Parts: sequence; C-alpha cells; structure tokens
Amino acid sequence: MDISGAVQEVKKDLESTFGNTLASSIIAIARTKANAPLIGMSKQNFCDLVDSICGDNRVQSMLGAAGSKERSSKWKKFVD
Repeated sequence: MDISGAVQEVKKDLESTFGNTLASSIIAIARTKANAPLIGMSKQNFCDLVDSICGDNRVQSMLGAAGSKERSSKWKKFVD
C-alpha cells in the first residue's frame, strides 16, 4: 500500500474509535510532533507518525498500552 493510502487507513481506524473530529485532531497533532510532511511522506515519516499517534494520551487512554502497541504494529505493516 502506498503511504497516502496507509494514512487514510489509519484515519479510518481512528475515526471508528474516536469519531471524525477527534481523529483528525489526533492526526494533526501527531503529524506536527513527528515532523511528517503532508505531501511526499516517506516510510520513515509514516512510522514516526504512527508512533506519535500511538503515544498520544487520548489513544493510550482509550486503547491502553497493549492496544496502542497492537495498532502501531498493524498500521506499520501497511507500508511494509
């Protein structure tokens, strides 16, 4: 899967848990923290973005540490 498609899959997954507005907020904040560009994101940028999303307090609170780790592994496989 290409990076753009992978980001969309992550967003869909987050939306199913947090709703559209909160999912968008989590991704925007994570993108800033990970220094991941909107256009031309590399595989490493995507993995950094996923790490930042899974490290977000709201994600940790909702999914727990184990759930966040599971999602991280699942999402990173999108670009392998």
